[in-house]
Amino acid sequence: MRLAIATLFIALLAGCSQQATAELTACKADLAKVQADVGAAKAAQTAAEQKIAALEGQVKQAQEQLAAAQKSMADAAQAAADQASTAAKAAADKAAAAKAVVQKKAAVVKEAASKADYKVTQPVQQMTQEQKAKTMR
Repeated sequence: MRLAIATLFIALLAGCSQQATAELTACKADLAKVQADVGAAKAAQTAAEQKIAALEGQVKQAQEQLAAAQKSMADAAQAAADQASTAAKAAADKAAAAKAVVQKKAAVVKEAASKADYKVTQPVQQMTQEQKAKTMR
């Protein structure tokens, strides 16, 4: 009977050993699959980090370009304001010079009129052509 129990025990052990071997093989296959998935996930993470770094570089470059464009616009606006101010000052100077010339000519005409030996009794606008001709003689 001992022999039968021993045989039965050996048969059970052999069956358990075969089942354990099958389960171990399945576990090794699952482990290999999980390790492959982990490797793929790490590769995807590395690729994503590289994309993030590239995008951050592009954002930084775009920000620098924006800052440069804003500075250029501010400089152009200042230059335009300076140019407008210079043009306005030049126009004011020309107007003042023209006014001075007109005033000088008016003074010369007034002085010449005061030195003239004839007197105008009516304003020139109200005179007829004949009256104007008489006064000019």
